[in-house]
Amino acid sequence: MESSVEELGDLKYSIALEIPLEEIKPTYDAVYRELKKTRLNGFRPGKHPKGWLDKRFKSSMQQEAVDRVIPAFMENALEEHSLKPVTVPSIKQMDFDRKSALSATLHFEIAPELAPLDYGKILLVRRDIEEVTATEIAEEQELLMQKEEFLEIKTGDDIEVEVEDGDWVLLDYTATIDGKAFADSKANDLQIRIGSSEYKEFHSSLLGMNSGDEKNAVIELTEIFDENEGENADFRFKLKDIFTVERPEMDEEFFKKYGVSNQDELKENIAEIIKSRKILELQSEYRIEVGAQLSDLYDNFILPEELMKFGKERVDNELEVESAKNEISDEEKEKKRQEGYENARMDLRMKFILDSIREHENLQFDEKEAAGEFFNLAHFTGQSPEELIQTPFGRNMYQRVFIRKQGDATLDRIVARVFGDPIEESTPAEHEHVHDEHCGHDHS
Repeated sequence: MESSVEELGDLKYSIALEIPLEEIKPTYDAVYRELKKTRLNGFRPGKHPKGWLDKRFKSSMQQEAVDRVIPAFMENALEEHSLKPVTVPSIKQMDFDRKSALSATLHFEIAPELAPLDYGKILLVRRDIEEVTATEIAEEQELLMQKEEFLEIKTGDDIEVEVEDGDWVLLDYTATIDGKAFADSKANDLQIRIGSSEYKEFHSSLLGMNSGDEKNAVIELTEIFDENEGENADFRFKLKDIFTVERPEMDEEFFKKYGVSNQDELKENIAEIIKSRKILELQSEYRIEVGAQLSDLYDNFILPEELMKFGKERVDNELEVESAKNEISDEEKEKKRQEGYENARMDLRMKFILDSIREHENLQFDEKEAAGEFFNLAHFTGQSPEELIQTPFGRNMYQRVFIRKQGDATLDRIVARVFGDPIEESTPAEHEHVHDEHCGHDHS
């Protein structure tokens, strides 16, 4: 294969590929053989109308070239010329036939080339990690105990047990406004805690009821009933069960669950967790402070036109969706559009600044950092990570996680350089990542 590169200006490049006949002929022949197997109604097997094979070969081979042939040769050519496109190369011209070489011309854009960052210009003051206090440990332990709480049927010395503040209740209800049902005017097995903010308009009516009781009440509806907020409704409650909140004993079994022997060890672990959280919070503050300064440390530079166009299209699409939901004046819409364009420009500018710093630092980002978070997000939403990554939404989610985690790693490196902390130069170990046909990695 032969290739030549032409600089078109403003980050734009053209690359011409020439794939000799001896290299492309096996692909030509494979496509032709597959076409010969095609069966057409009205023709014997292997027989086709005159000129049909040649015509179909042209379109089939063109698709094969776009999908597989050109990308493979393009990758080698780009490596040969030390070019890294930041836009998908577009085919501007392609010529071939079964008896000659395949030639193609593609256009693409590359990243702007930026000077190394002057770390001395970053203003950052190292701050000590705040000490973990006994109050913080107690509050964290209380949250842990709340997580371990469980419900038990309320019992007492009396035959009938009444609903009191803090109890959980299980109930059914029906309601009407002027004798007519409305949205959410009926519920079965509704479980609420008396004294909480949930269904607070019900609480006073339920206090003092016993299991099995039924009761009528007129209640003014709150915001949870949407368009009926403020209306008075006639409710019929049926109380099915009353529960009290119980906590587990802090015994050997409880401590074993948290990998400790006693309450002192539990508090030590809690203190370590709080300390780690404070470290992460401080590191996040450093990133924000550094990120706020970075853009001003670089002069204006040209951004890839295609990426800017994509960013503006995204802003336009989001604005159309918003204006379809809410009425927006033309003046306000144009203001939001220009703000969106500027934010897209600044985001793209920051991306290339961070990319440049990462390249100058030879910083290898460990992809399992992003893959791990994506897996957690997928499971949180009740979806399979393997299936989610195959969807446009999943790929977009993974890309956003990857870019954010990669950016954080770069900002952390800047912080370390500014403070003069030791830098561990290492290459991430081999690991599995989220695979799909769009991920851009070699899976062979």
